[in-house]
Amino acid sequence: MRTIRRLYFFAVAFISVEVVLWGLIRLLRATLSTGLLLPGAETLAQALALILVGVPIFLLHWGWAQRSARTDGEEHAATLRAVFLYAVLLATLVPVAQNLLALLNRSLVLLAGLEGFRALLGGSQGWVDNLIAIFFNLVAAAYFYRVTQIDWLTLLDVENFRDVRRLYRYIWVFYGLLMLIFGAQQVIRFLFYTPTAILGEPGREIFINGLALTLVGAPIWFWAWQSSQRALEEPQETGSHLRLGVLYLLSLAGVVTVLSSAGVLVDILLRLALGQSFPLAELLSRLGGPVSIGVPLGVVWAYYGNWLGREIRGVESAGRRAGLKRFYFYILSLIGLVAAFTGLALLFSFLIETLVSSSVLWGDTLRERLSAALATLLVGLPLWLLAWRPMQAEALSKDESGDNARRSLVRRSYLYLVIFAAVIGGMVSAIGLFYNLLYALLGAAGNNFTRDVLNALQLLVLFAAFLVYHWSALRRDGGRKAESLLALQEQFPVLVFEQAGSGFAPLMQEAIKQVAPNVPAVVLPLEDGLPEGAEAARAVVLPSTLAFNPPEALRLWLKEYDGHKIIVPVETPRWYWPGGFPRNGVSAAAQMVRQLSEGQEVRTAAGTSTMQVVAYVFAILFGIQLLFMLFGLGISMVAGW
Repeated sequence: MRTIRRLYFFAVAFISVEVVLWGLIRLLRATLSTGLLLPGAETLAQALALILVGVPIFLLHWGWAQRSARTDGEEHAATLRAVFLYAVLLATLVPVAQNLLALLNRSLVLLAGLEGFRALLGGSQGWVDNLIAIFFNLVAAAYFYRVTQIDWLTLLDVENFRDVRRLYRYIWVFYGLLMLIFGAQQVIRFLFYTPTAILGEPGREIFINGLALTLVGAPIWFWAWQSSQRALEEPQETGSHLRLGVLYLLSLAGVVTVLSSAGVLVDILLRLALGQSFPLAELLSRLGGPVSIGVPLGVVWAYYGNWLGREIRGVESAGRRAGLKRFYFYILSLIGLVAAFTGLALLFSFLIETLVSSSVLWGDTLRERLSAALATLLVGLPLWLLAWRPMQAEALSKDESGDNARRSLVRRSYLYLVIFAAVIGGMVSAIGLFYNLLYALLGAAGNNFTRDVLNALQLLVLFAAFLVYHWSALRRDGGRKAESLLALQEQFPVLVFEQAGSGFAPLMQEAIKQVAPNVPAVVLPLEDGLPEGAEAARAVVLPSTLAFNPPEALRLWLKEYDGHKIIVPVETPRWYWPGGFPRNGVSAAAQMVRQLSEGQEVRTAAGTSTMQVVAYVFAILFGIQLLFMLFGLGISMVAGW
């Protein structure tokens, strides 16, 4: 209930402060642009309406937030308060940067002797418009920055603020980096520029717009990235999942964009090699597109890929370190596999077209199809081999790293995803093949019957080949995994303590047998005493009744025992477990025995829930989608290809 109330007050406060702020900007812009004491009636009415309605609403809701923060520690440290403060800083400082960019961009365009409308931003504005927006947004930002700093000094628990501030910094990293990338892209694109007599063609403004983007974006990115780097000196910032996710996103975005640009570049070069000719201006224009976007993103890939490698190497746990590396390599492998499959399919389709069609003539259409197929294959196949081969070699090794690789969730997800895609693709191809054959048997074969059948057949063969290869890899993993687990479990004896007549031991033995059938689990009734050699057990399992009130002999033995100790909650009158009584305690304990016997880290029920995993997956997918949407929008706006 309190969260909903906070959300209401902060949402209204955010909207109202923006309404007031832009009402003031609109009023002053209209006044100074007309050169009169008062602007026109319509503009004056709109601006005053925004201000007169927004001010009391903002004061009411923001006043409540401030009073609550002063009197209630929970309200003061609430995540929504941190989100509000940093969101307001973004909403005020981003317009400052945008108006600064517009002012600089338009000034450089005018200094170059060009019309102001050729500026990428602010072509229809004046310097007064930009300065007014900068001034009012800076005033608002200064106020809320002061409030934020006071909160940092007075908060007892800053964990929520720390998390939101971390996200705030990385948003600025993305914002500055995008401007820097597209600024560099425009500058490099200008190097391939050839003047033409066509009206409306871009000219020198490409370089000027790129220069303005670079001059504004570079300081923003440098400040934000250095702030994020300096924050690593704080113990709470090390091991941040957000930082790791940002490094993954930037590295993989660089990989995808560079490979796409390389594919376009290879396609152009193959067309030239196959005899296609281009006028010089057109050739430079075609080459400029992939080079101008590939070079900046290549630098991003190299820089953030290096930081990602350093971050992974800095992880203390060897298992987690290997898992993070696998995640990166399997994503690269998947990208390369899709590109290689597409290239092969296009190549076989081209061969079928040339062999079946007797009237086909070599020309630009076939040349483009062949060059596109070869370019896709030449880009995708090396990437797949470079990423897949070390992962496959790791999985085939017989040491502990090989066991961990074969049990890796990332590897199994990759293999099952490829197998799923191959099965579905093969099914669709088989449907198309049988459709054409049955259609022909019914006497209604089309003119392209042979070509359609062969294309469906080649897709079916390709999907089948990929399916067989990856299915064999999965089966090989399963066979070696079973062998290694058998040996590990056999060498992990377990003692199960119980009090006679409790019925605990049979349940525990059965649960262990179901999840780890080769673990030797020996039941030890407490009344029989402790046999010699009991300390050789790798783990002991005790019901909570014995763990909390053990006999003296058992207490002394447990004190000296250095193996793993697993306590299973047993329902007892007037004993309560936080979060409710864990009725699946026996099965959870059996899972712990299995994890310990296989050399895994124990994952308790208090770990990541299914809903958290789903939330993480959707957050990652949304982040990837948002990142590529921003890159695509930027490319479409400034690259023109």
